[in-house]
Amino acid sequence: MKNSQFTLTDIKNAVTAGVLSEESFERLENFLAEQSGDAAETEKFTLFRGMNDIFIALGVIALSIGWFILWGMLTNSPAFWIVPLVAISTYVAMAEYIAGKLKASLPSIAIMGALGVTIMLYAIALYMSFAGPADGVSDLDDIVSFGKRSMNVLVIVSLIGFAFQVAFFLRYRLPVSFALIAAAIVGVVWSATTALIGPALTPYMPILITATGLLLLILAVFLDCRDPNRVNGWAECAFWLYVMGAPMTIHSVAAAFNATAWVMVPVIVIAMLFSLIVDRRSPIISALAYVGYLLSAGLENAAIDRSVTIVLVCFIIGGLVMAFGVGWQKARQILLAPFEAHPWRRYLPPS
Repeated sequence: MKNSQFTLTDIKNAVTAGVLSEESFERLENFLAEQSGDAAETEKFTLFRGMNDIFIALGVIALSIGWFILWGMLTNSPAFWIVPLVAISTYVAMAEYIAGKLKASLPSIAIMGALGVTIMLYAIALYMSFAGPADGVSDLDDIVSFGKRSMNVLVIVSLIGFAFQVAFFLRYRLPVSFALIAAAIVGVVWSATTALIGPALTPYMPILITATGLLLLILAVFLDCRDPNRVNGWAECAFWLYVMGAPMTIHSVAAAFNATAWVMVPVIVIAMLFSLIVDRRSPIISALAYVGYLLSAGLENAAIDRSVTIVLVCFIIGGLVMAFGVGWQKARQILLAPFEAHPWRRYLPPS
């Protein structure tokens, strides 16, 4: 080994590979936490490990921008149908090295996004060549527009996107894949429901968004329960589902009821309790946005100067965030103390 310093990500990868047991990792983490005098952090995620990951990601993004511009220039050429296959093969080779060998999350996101978009646009272009308009494909904008207009195509493309994201995760086991898996679930549910019901669905869109958000939260809780000590990687997968599901659920409820206080106050309280129970910050962050909204509305009704209103809202929200951040573990201990002997408690992170 050239470098004898190991990061938490390295040790967690060893657990995932079976080199180190979950029990040993938990004992090590608790020992280090006791040595530092801090509570063990249970909500971790690794988006990038250093500037090199950012450097590679920027390279992938630049290459992808060039690729899509080149593809658009080849619209009226037979190469339009051949070059994407070369691009897909190139992206797969890059994924094998960067996502498979290096396990670099941020560059993998860039590869995953560019590869997924290429596959979905190519699928729409193939559909257009057989069942689309008589004049065929004129440019990439036509492909995107056709996909938006045709609900059947939108459903098919959403399913392709979902299958691609699941396959990417199964191949490379990168937790960040779950962010796009969550987005793909949303796409499949919305496009399929819209295709079945049509424009009549519009008044019920907040309900559909709420239901989809709750589906993501349920899936996140399920994954969390598989890894309550947050050691083997499933917890990091769940993190991304909370990030997607919490704001969808809370914001859609707010939209459905015009963010009225009698609805939002109970929703905010439930979100805060839920966050503490599952030891996740995403729901509480979404809820705090509406704490600010309700405070702002109340202070404006009290005829307070707008600048003073903004200052007060910032102070109150900032104070709440600081209070939750500093007292998070203590609040969890108080909340969960009466339930320590219950069987379901073992599925939650330790407090």
